[in-house]
Formats: sequence, structure tokens, C-alpha cells
Amino acid sequence: MSTAVLFDAYGTSDELYGAEVPVPVPASGEVVVRYTAIGVNPIDWKLLGGDLRDLVPMDLPGCLGVEAAGVVVDVGAGVRRFQVGNAVIRHGRPGTYRQYDAVPAAQEADELTAQPGRFSAEQAAVLPVAAGTAYSALVQVGLRAGERLLVRGASGGVGLAAVQLARLMGAEVIGTASARHHRLLRRLGATPVAYGDGLLDRLAPLGPSDASVDCAGGPQPTETAAELVQPRVRRVTVAWEPGARAGDVPHLEHVPLELASTLDLIGHRPFELPVAARFPLSQAAEALDLGRKGGLGGKIVLLPGATPTDRLHPTSPEGPRPAS
Repeated sequence: MSTAVLFDAYGTSDELYGAEVPVPVPASGEVVVRYTAIGVNPIDWKLLGGDLRDLVPMDLPGCLGVEAAGVVVDVGAGVRRFQVGNAVIRHGRPGTYRQYDAVPAAQEADELTAQPGRFSAEQAAVLPVAAGTAYSALVQVGLRAGERLLVRGASGGVGLAAVQLARLMGAEVIGTASARHHRLLRRLGATPVAYGDGLLDRLAPLGPSDASVDCAGGPQPTETAAELVQPRVRRVTVAWEPGARAGDVPHLEHVPLELASTLDLIGHRPFELPVAARFPLSQAAEALDLGRKGGLGGKIVLLPGATPTDRLHPTSPEGPRPAS
């Protein structure tokens, strides 16, 4: 048997509970993965709250989690892409808040990607949503070397990934964030600008940007992008809000094989997403509540092999190394 964190009804983190479930047996074309680290993301509490039930229907009892890292422990018939012992990154449909999972192994399913040896399990687990989303956003706005990119909400997971990937592509980056995150953004090679009232006035002296990626949502980034970035196709928001279209900022469209393409871009160059907090899988509800508060300046991971007494402290405030 193994542990999974489930919910029987939409609502708050109080709906989550731990359950003992059988270790899955892989069907043809599947592998069984034992997760070693699991990423926590805003989509998790939005799924739990029922906000996305029309876009992402879930059978109840449901299981949250759309990214994780782990090791292949069993292989179904017809699988040639992975072998027992391979380290992999799982991404896509919800269901990673568990110890073991049966996952389609075909590349066309785009749910499993080989984990590069340079990344720890924690780093691999937090790559798909943040880095993959950022990569698709940069592709959508057509960012090129030598251009200037405006990143709104640059201190969040997607924002930090967008800053680093843009720098790897040879672009100049301006990032908006609270003052406590400005040192980190400078370390990553971005020009930080404080968000809040008067943002446009603070950005104006820096001149126009060639493209913009909004990672925060709300009316301000929509208005800012429309004012500073022309034409419309060079703007994108990763926040799914009706007001974005009214402000003429297109929503994100994910590219195929997003994570694999992101890893190809990173290669062996410096790239890291800070981990702000770690929790045992049994404390998934506490992890969700912390994530909903926001302002962490990094990602949250669940560790299936940990116990409540194993909870670790946040990473160094120095954050990741510059992408150069």
C-alpha cells in the first residue's frame, strides 16, 4: 500500500485527507513512478476550490498536483522510452499528491520527461509549471536576443523562471516586484522596479519594452503592457482573467513538448528556482495554505519520504545563481 492525499468535495484545504491506496500496476504503455518530490502551485488550490471545474473536470475523490520528480519502479508492456531506475519529471494532468503513480510513457502523452542529472529531485519537481510556462510565454511573444522584456510579478515562480530564461536567450529584462526581492532580481541580471501605484511613472524613464509577460494578473499589468509594449502579439499574461482580454493582452498558449524544450534551452547553464518551504506529503494542507498567502519568493515542495519532524527551513535568501 502507499499514501495519497485526496479530497471528496470541492472546498478549502480542510477537505484534504491522507488515504492508503494500492501501489498501481502499469498497464500497457505505462510506467509506475515513485515520487521523491512534488511541486505545489496556485492551480492546486484553484482545482480544490472548484474554480477550474469547467476547464479541468475531475472525478471525485480527486488528487491534486501537476508536477513532481521521481524514479521509475515498474514498466508496462510496450514501453521502450524508460527503464526501471530512470529519474523522471512528471507533469500535466492532476494527481501527483501521492507516493506512487501510473503514468503514460509515450512522448505523445507529454507527461514524462527524463530528469537531467544536473538537477536535484526538488529542482526537477518545480520545473514544469514555472519554467515550462515561462518558456511558452517567451515563445508566444517572440522574444529575441538583444530585446527588452518586461516581466510583471518577477519574484514568483513563473516570473523568476521568465527572468532567467530570457537572460539565457540574450534579452534585457525589467522585472516588477516588491523591494525585498530586488536584490535577487539584480543577481539574476534583471533591472528591478517596485510594483504598486505609480508603476507606469517608474517604468517610463526606462523606455519602451519589446515584449511583456504578466505573471501577476490584475488590471495594472494589463494597462502597463498596453501602454509600453507594441504590438499586441508581443504581450502575454499567464494569469487566466477575463479582464486581460479587455485590456488587449492575450492569454498564454502552451507549446507542445514544453518542458523538454525548456530543458534544451537551459542545457548546462546556470538556472535554479528557489525553494521557499518544504513539507511532508502528510502536511499538504498546510503547504497549500502557505502558498495561498503568497509573497514567498520561491516554490513549495512536498516530500513523500519525510515525516512531520523532518520539515526543513527555507533556502538561503541569496536565491539562485544568475543565468548567464
